[in-house]
Amino acid sequence: MWGPLTAAKSPGALIRRFRQERGLSQTELARQIGISQSDLSRMEKGEYRVPLDVLFRILQAFEMSLGEFFGELAASPLTAEEQKLLDLFRKLSREAQEEVLEFAAFKLSREGQ
Repeated sequence: MWGPLTAAKSPGALIRRFRQERGLSQTELARQIGISQSDLSRMEKGEYRVPLDVLFRILQAFEMSLGEFFGELAASPLTAEEQKLLDLFRKLSREAQEEVLEFAAFKLSREGQ
């Protein structure tokens, strides 16, 4: 289990760090992932939360796993089923990925009843 994220390890700060390491401008990354540069800027500053679907698109652009992105998760490798799901998810179009995320949220909400 990993503890609370510090400001240096917030999703926005990590996005900025990995974007800069790859020599990408905010405009370039925003275009790749289908959001506005101003929204990306606000996410990096912590003014906006990073939506899960956007985070997955960022991970695709960076060619990183969630565990690589957050670091602390590396000690907890994905199960075979989780890796298969991630591999399949990455092959889907953005539209299909959004549908999968919506379906997963729906299923989770139904389990809570």
